[in-house]
Amino acid sequence: MIGLMRAELLRLRRRRSLQVIVLAVPLIIGVIFVLGYNSIYEAPTFDEAAIRQELLDGGFGVGMPPEELEPLLRESIEAQRQMYAQMDESQRLVRATYVFPYSLVQVLGSGTFVLLALILLTATTIGDEFGWATIRTSLVASGRRRKFLLVRLGAVGVAGVLIFGLLLVLGALLPLVLNIPASKLPATLPAFDGGAFLVLLGGELVASLLVIAFAALITLLLRNGALTLVSVLVWVAVEAAVLTLLMRFPNFGGPGLSEVGGAQAPPAPPPDAWLLDAFPLRGMTTLIAQAGRAASGLPTYVGEVVTRDVSVAAVPIASFAILAAILYPLAFRRFSRMDIIE
Repeated sequence: MIGLMRAELLRLRRRRSLQVIVLAVPLIIGVIFVLGYNSIYEAPTFDEAAIRQELLDGGFGVGMPPEELEPLLRESIEAQRQMYAQMDESQRLVRATYVFPYSLVQVLGSGTFVLLALILLTATTIGDEFGWATIRTSLVASGRRRKFLLVRLGAVGVAGVLIFGLLLVLGALLPLVLNIPASKLPATLPAFDGGAFLVLLGGELVASLLVIAFAALITLLLRNGALTLVSVLVWVAVEAAVLTLLMRFPNFGGPGLSEVGGAQAPPAPPPDAWLLDAFPLRGMTTLIAQAGRAASGLPTYVGEVVTRDVSVAAVPIASFAILAAILYPLAFRRFSRMDIIE
């Protein structure tokens, strides 16, 4: 086994394309991080005199007596002041997501890029063996099929851990590069929840195991890495169609209002809506949104109440783990029994 691992490491070190994939994902996410911060616009400064003159020039209160106009004018100006204050506070909240440690949640919010990279790595490392007709030679050198596949998938898993590690390093270093002044941040920031952050990171790692298993099984079934990438698009379309269908039923969150005394009462919470998070794509979205918000505690708008409950992430993570536990044995069974004709 040690010899196989050393041989796999040597082989990967010679594959520049695989190294490019591993390094490109953190680079892309880093660029997105910096561009995202630079896209935050500066909230305009409130100028009471200018707003007053603008209202008067626009015909505000034309024909009204001065004693009636002034109170209405002050009320309109105060409403504008509050609107400007909310705009400024909203921009401060957005900037706070780029400050350490909240920046760690920001980079993990792009975890889907890592999953796509792992699918590509798995499809490439296994599919190329069939495309280049080197699978028989590799098996002769390794001795046993199961060990060969285990080492190959283990190498992809290590690459995934490496990518996540690089993302965390970027999340810690990029705020130092941006050097966001405290004057542009909210006066008080919520406490960072390390436990919720570990749930987010752990959930994405479990999702990584799932996509590696999925890509390995499909590649072994089709003997072609390119078709594996097509199968991902097919899965996205199928899951979206199934979710759209289920959402039409009231118990999954579709329209369903009860008539009470001739009036429409607010619908009760859908009893089966939590099952939708068992679908991988939907579950990944829920995990990133809910666990990420619970970790940072930052609201998306002024006045939003942020819940720190991460129990909603249990269904997606459990779904990832169960599906992975099913797909891995199927992949090993397929590989151990398939005819090698290449």
